[in-house]
Amino acid sequence: MNSDFSPKLINNPLGDPGMMVEFLREQRALQFDLGDLSSIANGELLKISHVFISHTHIDHFIGFDHLLRVIFGRGKTIHLYGPENFITNVAGKLAGFTWNLADRYSESVTMEVTEVHADRLIKAKFKAIDRFRKSDEREEPFIDGVLVDEGGFTVRAAILEHRIPCLGFALNEKYHFNIRKDRLEEMGYPPGSWLNELKKCIYEGKPDEYLLQIPAGKNRSQQKSLGHLKKELVLISPGQKISYVVDTVYNEANKTRIVDLVRESDIFFCESPFLAEEEARGLERHHLTSRQAGIIAREAGVKKLNVFHFSGRHTFRTEQLVQEAEEAFRKK
Repeated sequence: MNSDFSPKLINNPLGDPGMMVEFLREQRALQFDLGDLSSIANGELLKISHVFISHTHIDHFIGFDHLLRVIFGRGKTIHLYGPENFITNVAGKLAGFTWNLADRYSESVTMEVTEVHADRLIKAKFKAIDRFRKSDEREEPFIDGVLVDEGGFTVRAAILEHRIPCLGFALNEKYHFNIRKDRLEEMGYPPGSWLNELKKCIYEGKPDEYLLQIPAGKNRSQQKSLGHLKKELVLISPGQKISYVVDTVYNEANKTRIVDLVRESDIFFCESPFLAEEEARGLERHHLTSRQAGIIAREAGVKKLNVFHFSGRHTFRTEQLVQEAEEAFRKK
């Protein structure tokens, strides 16, 4: 499938969990969980615009300090999302450092933090120029699980159970555009930034009558309607769906929430700490087994299952974990 998104786990399946989704046509990325980030180059971390935290157990949130260190002084605004008490957790992290000189610099970083509750979103800002004092706290409705809705994609969340609220996430690319280079040449249109403007207009739903300026050489341009350009130059195909679920228990109610969230995903990243034979241990620890991950993926009709977050006790049985998950997933 053609897609503008490229997902990858930030560590091997035995390491701290986390998934980065890079935008192939932009210097931008989304990050899901902040485990150990030492394997990620600073240049990649600087692409991150949004961070989605399942919960703040140490192996999912210890990378917060690392990310903050890299982005500090770069003039960025980072959007962070997490479960109940997340604003308090972020404030506690920031309070662990001394910021007495932060207000001597121009605005160096702003964190816009969103805390997810069943019926509402609580938001707050933390600005370096204010020494990261909490400000602008407010509430908004939480509608249809949507956390982010931009022109090209949405991110939805479901509140899952891990003896505490734990968020699962689904990233939906609304649609994917390919510019027909053969037609570009045939019609005498030059490549360039105007093609990004064309895509942006389609994403934003501008009417077909909307006119775009197309460079025609030596400070000249021509106007063409959006409808004409779509018909002549653009191939539109369904977008990709990428889902991410970690640290959650297997029971009927919780399974239903996961299946509803990840349904028909192109790639489903799902935790699988325990072997199929360890169901009792998984229930006690509020984690999934390999077989349970496969069952959920099969019932949700996903196209590809990628299991990870393996228990360290199974360092030498990782192939078995993958095999058990795949067998349950592919079972007829």
